[in-house]
Amino acid sequence: MKLIDIRKKIISELNAASIKSAEIDAQILLESVTGKSREFVLTHPEFKFSDKQIKDLKKLAARRKLHEPIAYITGQKEFFGLDFIITPDVLIPRPETEILVEEGLKFLESRIKNIEFRILDIGTGSGNIIISIAKSSKKFPIANFLHFFASDISEKALMVAKKNAKKHQVKIKFRESDLFKNIDGKFDLNIANLPYVPMRKAEGGGRRAEEIDFEPREAIFTKENGTEIIKIFLDQAQYHINKNGLILAEVDPRNAIEIKKYAIKLYKSVELKRDFSGIYRMILILT
Repeated sequence: MKLIDIRKKIISELNAASIKSAEIDAQILLESVTGKSREFVLTHPEFKFSDKQIKDLKKLAARRKLHEPIAYITGQKEFFGLDFIITPDVLIPRPETEILVEEGLKFLESRIKNIEFRILDIGTGSGNIIISIAKSSKKFPIANFLHFFASDISEKALMVAKKNAKKHQVKIKFRESDLFKNIDGKFDLNIANLPYVPMRKAEGGGRRAEEIDFEPREAIFTKENGTEIIKIFLDQAQYHINKNGLILAEVDPRNAIEIKKYAIKLYKSVELKRDFSGIYRMILILT
């Protein structure tokens, strides 16, 4: 069976299952099964699939039709120009989270003194944020003075993060910890992408599964209208940040103002930043 025919069939099946990104997902699945590049898949419509490849593709497509995230099906996701290993034990990196990396790098680039500089990523998940910063900051003059740390409450998530750090050849010290519970000392840059989505109300039966339903619930939802864990983080972070340091945390646009009002009680300089969609996505605190 030719690639062009298989592609049309997969797109049709995904559309029938109400997958909005049917064409993109079909492309990704074809790349995954063939092991070929995007360019090859797009430019070789006559490429013939083996029986095994067809069988494997059908299995992957069946999972996607159930709305399982494509990142879990292929085991990888691109973030900040890097490919990350992804499993159901970690949250899937979102493009909007790249704002944390960008702001973190701006802060590091502004440091011109050759002094020891400590960066901590709380709730690291797949390690996408801290690894992207560590990888990109290698070009900075102070690169040799930067020390990277990351923690997560999940041992399984840390295993994924360690694999990604090894893959991208960056040195990061990992620790299992509930926020700052097992973290010693102070840092110059504290970054966090913690659960911030309001807890869902009980839902009736028959609801179609959403992609978010496949992700670790504890990495997404929290109490107090989605503010509980971030507020605890802000409480604890003030004791683990150096003077003239920076705290960055991703927030839910629905509760960003509430988080800012809470942070102002603890810190002098608090600012909300908008993402590329123009909505509040990050809180920035200078100490």
